[in-house]
Amino acid sequence: MRSAALRRGQSSGFTLLELMIAIALLSVVAVLSFRGLDSILNTRERIVEASDELRALTVSFAQIEEDMRRSWPSRLLNLGAPALSFAPGPIEGQSQLQLLRENTGAASRDRVQRVIYRVREGRLERGFGMWVRGTTTTTETITWQPLLERVAAVQMRVWVEEQGNWIEAAGLAALPNNPSVSGLELALARQNGERVIRVIAVRD
Repeated sequence: MRSAALRRGQSSGFTLLELMIAIALLSVVAVLSFRGLDSILNTRERIVEASDELRALTVSFAQIEEDMRRSWPSRLLNLGAPALSFAPGPIEGQSQLQLLRENTGAASRDRVQRVIYRVREGRLERGFGMWVRGTTTTTETITWQPLLERVAAVQMRVWVEEQGNWIEAAGLAALPNNPSVSGLELALARQNGERVIRVIAVRD
């Protein structure tokens, strides 16, 4: 009887080998779980980053489209300056977009704003300031706001109705009689190699 009771007590426990196997299995499960969790976290970070980039890109294009739309009525104000023009930008070989836009709801002296879009130090920037007839707004009187990061370049073309064709931004000044521009094409190159093209109508 006593020996049978001892055998029953011994059989109810675990051997050292069984414990080592259990620990090894738990270690494998823990490693796999950690890798799975790390993969989920990395995927989440990439999704959030891509979502932020898309939102910033959408906001940037929406702001440009709004400024373009408000630049069209300024043609009726006889400002003595083109509502849409281009000038050499901070990066050699690239132009910056300059607009004279109607400032809705502002006082009469602030009715027209000068808006400038440029790429500088890998960033798409929007500058704005009050425009006064007969004066030239310099960069010192412009307030700059960043719109989009990691931008390598922005190439611009305009649709000229008299030509019936797309004209490079740098070549617009060479056309006579301040031609009527009804569309703007922006080709935005990102530093990661992506390229986004957007066509914006100038008229309402």
